[in-house]
Parts: sequence; structure tokens; C-alpha cells
Amino acid sequence: MNMKKDFVLKKQSKSRLQLKILTIGLLNLGVAYAQEPMCSASFQLVNYSPQKCYSEFSESDCTDVCAAADPEYSPQCFKSLDLPCDVISGLHSTGKGFQSRDDYSWFHVSDLLTYPELISELHIFQQELFDELYGEFVNKPKYFGFSPASDEFRRVNFRLDVLTKLDSLAAPLRFAGLYRRYSLGLLLEEQLNRSIIDIKFNIDKYPYFDTAQRQSLKAEIDSVLTVKLRYWDLLKRYTPDQIASSRVGHLNRRVRTLSRLINTLPLALQDKMLEKSQLLTPHIDIELKKCDTGICYTKITAPEAMPFYPEFDYRLLKFEQVLTALNNEASALTNIYNDNYQVIEPRLLRQPDFAGFVSSKLVDYKALRSQANLERLATAIDIAYLSKNQTGKAVLAALTERSDVTGNMGVTSLSAFGTQPILLCQEFRKINPEMAAIQDEGFTLATEARSLLSLMIRDGYTAELLTQLETIIARLNQLAARSQVISNVEMFDKDRLVTIDWDLFEASALTHSREFIELEYLEYNGMFWTPNMSRTLSEIFPSIYHAGTMSGSLLPSGVTANSQLNNLQITFSQSAFHACSANNATINAVVKVTDGQGTVSRQVLTANFDQL
Repeated sequence: MNMKKDFVLKKQSKSRLQLKILTIGLLNLGVAYAQEPMCSASFQLVNYSPQKCYSEFSESDCTDVCAAADPEYSPQCFKSLDLPCDVISGLHSTGKGFQSRDDYSWFHVSDLLTYPELISELHIFQQELFDELYGEFVNKPKYFGFSPASDEFRRVNFRLDVLTKLDSLAAPLRFAGLYRRYSLGLLLEEQLNRSIIDIKFNIDKYPYFDTAQRQSLKAEIDSVLTVKLRYWDLLKRYTPDQIASSRVGHLNRRVRTLSRLINTLPLALQDKMLEKSQLLTPHIDIELKKCDTGICYTKITAPEAMPFYPEFDYRLLKFEQVLTALNNEASALTNIYNDNYQVIEPRLLRQPDFAGFVSSKLVDYKALRSQANLERLATAIDIAYLSKNQTGKAVLAALTERSDVTGNMGVTSLSAFGTQPILLCQEFRKINPEMAAIQDEGFTLATEARSLLSLMIRDGYTAELLTQLETIIARLNQLAARSQVISNVEMFDKDRLVTIDWDLFEASALTHSREFIELEYLEYNGMFWTPNMSRTLSEIFPSIYHAGTMSGSLLPSGVTANSQLNNLQITFSQSAFHACSANNATINAVVKVTDGQGTVSRQVLTANFDQL
């Protein structure tokens, strides 16, 4: 079976169906659906490029790369959802984006998002609430609905999709040549060659090309590869021993750069970075430490008692991963506000209206005590004050029970967001300690309010619970009003990137036995995402900067290919407000991993943000 077609079919497995039904029940969104017959349908997603379009959208600069996608050739642009069969029938009647070709049929996701019976679903309105609160700070894409693609548009998009895939496949091998990653490069070269065969096979099958167009695109692929792989082709001209010597020398130069960067930092940050450098020790112990002349270290040397390839080269790969993160963080910390931040008058600052946002949902609930209005009020408090969505926590708990690994702790690191100086948390709290105290009290009060709302959602309305809730929200409004008066820093402008890196497997050598990684849950900043949601990861989390493996991206559908390094990275852009809030100190995710034999395992991923 064609690998891509198999990739689509795997997403419709029984375990995924059970997850979706489970999730619907936990969300309190489709309890009525539980007894209804469910049907599966495929939906074409929207995926804007470049990634910044989800926070800085421009119609002239942003392109939906899934606009002319076909499920056989671009499976990453599609997802299967299980919905009540009546809803699927209704979509056939009302939807404008239904398409079919051969054995494939699918709707456009805009059909789902505008379907009246689903507009009140949490996975739709949680994003609307986020947009309502932070709309001034995040310019997100608008849905323009479905437009049929012409054959010429399909041909153009297919070619661009092929070239994008080619770049994604060639980039790791290009860097392997540039950084002398010889063992990894040999495996990547084999993988690339297999992938090129598949790509050219799909070009021959593509129904909208004629013979000349097929030959032209295949010739273009060969030409592009010649350029992109020149570093790797150059590296292969040298002997393995020469490559090994060059690799060690290159890494020693990068260690020297790290030591010099750390030496330029304030003493407190030097100590933080030296403490974090212990992450290097399990791979190669370079004894990075303070000494009389500044920051000292022991140079890397190739071992005499063991062969360089592949064992030691693999250790260098893992060492290099950590070293890159440390270099990025040390470099970012050289561009910070350090007693030189110019405070701003409160009237000149842009701030979300936390008080009005939550109060309006309380007013709506008091006017009509419906379950939907109660869910909206609860979700509004999650988004405004809590990083852990309480409904999402129930989903996470259920998935944790089914996971093979729990508590896989990732490593977090900072890096620069363009040239923007970083307002570190210690400086942020020093500039306005009252604001930091307001954040902490707001988090505590919101946690209490959310507990009351959980009781009301579970057991129903009582006057006593509502009175307690009103008292807490009144205090939250007082804190919000006070923050408007005393705010003197730009808390909501993005000024840093934070990356979380998880090792998925304990491997002592490069391996590629696990084929697919599927994200089944992600929570961050008061929002959460599961695969059954019609919104994509980028729509729920517009601050995602990157998510995936060396072999591919999790965006937009939450599924990607595993890489030889067996790790997963997610990068967010952050503002000082979200980076420094006590309620935003951790992140959780669940991934499902499928190997070449179809064996499935699950892991619960977690990480703590450093909040420097």
C-alpha cells in the first residue's frame, strides 16, 4: 500500500475513534451525541504559510498551502472526524466545500465551522473567546470560506507542495554536511533517496499533469537537490577520520563560543547557565565552570578506547542538541533589559480587558442559566487567568490512564525573538512588584472560581455557589482595575521564544523504528487541543512558532514522521506577561507513537518553564 495512503487510513483507527467519543463525553459538549450513531468524514484543513500568519496575518503575504490539496497526495492537509450521522447528512445539504475524486471524498473545514448545530461547541468557542480577549495583540487569519480550485491552481500548488517537501527532506542532510554529522547523514541520505522515489511515483500518478509536465517537475527536483546537497556531497569527499577530526574541532569552537557568551552575562545569569550546562554531562562532560580567567572547560577529544563511528558520533549528536539550545539561550540573555527599562504611563499601554471579559460572561449566565453559558464563563476564566483548562485536565487525566509512559520531562530553553530585548521575569517583578502580586492573587482566586464552576457544571446551579462565585469575580475585577492604573511596562508584546525538547525514547544509537507521531493532547496558556477539534493547532495556539521533528512538522493536523533522533520539539513565542505568570509555569501534552509493525504506544509529556 502506498505509504501516504496508509498514513491517511491509520488516522481512522479504532483507538482514534474511541478517543474522539471519550473526548466528546468529557467535554460535556455532546452528551446527547453519545447515544446517536456516529459517522466518519474527512475534512480539508486550512494551513497558512508562513507560520507567523497565525499571529500577524496579511492577506497579501499569507497563503493557504492546503487550498488545492488532494487527500492522496497531501494527507497532512486532511483530518478525519467522527460526528453524529445527522450532522454529516446536514453538511451534505448545507456545505459548499464537498469534493470527491475516485475513492476519496471530503468536506472543507469551513463547512463544519459554520454549521449552526456545532457553533456552540467548546472546541469552536474557546478560540472565539481567546480572540475576544487578545484580539488587539494577535492578528489571526479570517476564514474566507471554500473556493473551488481550478486544474491550473491544483498543478501550481502540487508543484509548490513537492518543492516544500523537498526542502524539508533535504534540510537535515544539508545541515549534516555543514556540521559534519556523518553517521546521521548516511541514514538521512538513505531516507531521502526512498522519499524521492515516492515523490516521483506520485508525480507520475498525479491526474492533472501531462507527460511533459511530469518530466519537467522531476527534472526540477534533480536540479534543486544538486544545489541543496552540495555541503553533504562535499563532506563525502573526505575520509571518515578526517570528518571525525573536523567534527570535534567544530564542536570545540561552539563550546568556546558558549563559554564566552556566559562570561558576558550578569553573575546571577552566569550561575543559571552553568547550572543548566549540566545537561551536557550525560553525553560529554566538558566541566564547564567558573575559574580565575572567566569560564573554563575541558575540550572534547575523540576516545581511544572506542571507535568514533557510530557510538561516539551519536553521543556527539545528543551533546550538540543540548549545546545548540544553551548557545541560543546564552545569546538571547545578552540582549535583555537590565535596570534600563523605560517605564510607560498606564494610559499609553495596550492591555486586555480582563474584568469586562469575565464579567460579561457572568452577566450572560445570570440572564440565562444554561449549560452553554456556564461553559463559556468557565472557559473565559481559564483563558484569562489559568494556563490549565479545567475541561482539558479531565481529558488529560483520561489519556494518562491509557499511556505507557507518564511524566516524560522535557528540557526548556530560551532564544531570541528577532532583535527584541527580553524583559526577564526578575526584572519585570522588580519594576512593578505590585503587578506581580496581582498576578499571583488573580491566579489563586481564578483557581477557586474554577472549582466552584466545576461543581456547578457537575451538580447544577445553587444560589450559594453563585454568590461565592460573584464575590470572587468582583475581587478579580478589582485587581484588574488596579492593574490598569499601575501598569508601567509593555507586558503583552512578544519578546522571546521558548522551546521544549522531549526525548521520546531511551536509545543508545540512531534508530528509526517508530514511524509516526500523533499529538493527542496539548494544553498551554488556558487553551487545549485534541485531534477531534475542527480547529487546527495553529488556530488554537497562534503563538506556536514551530512544532515537530527533524523529519517533519506537526502542523496543521498534529501528525508527523518520527526522525532518527527520536525527539519532539515545540517552540512558542511569549510575552513577559505569559512568560512570568505563576500559572503558566508548566506545559503538558500526550503523543501516540506508531512503529513500522503498527504497534502503538503513548506518552504523557510535561515540562517546566524556567521563568528566568
